[in-house]
Amino acid sequence: MIRKLILSAVIATGTLSGLTLTPGAAEANPPGYYHHHRFEVVVLCGNRWDCRGTYPNHFDAERAAYHLRRAGFRVEIREF
Repeated sequence: MIRKLILSAVIATGTLSGLTLTPGAAEANPPGYYHHHRFEVVVLCGNRWDCRGTYPNHFDAERAAYHLRRAGFRVEIREF
């Protein structure tokens, strides 16, 4: 009986203190500048670099570069 009473008191206190810690109004960030990046995968062909693809994120560029490296090409990823 005492354990249930103590447990109920702890839960009630935790719930009330949790509600008081949340902000009353939503805190939204002001609209800001969104960085648009593009990643080019370039391959060394002879004495010049050829672009083999342009990707919106680094993960896709890394995946393409991985396959080109496995095929034996010298590859670089350039961010613009």
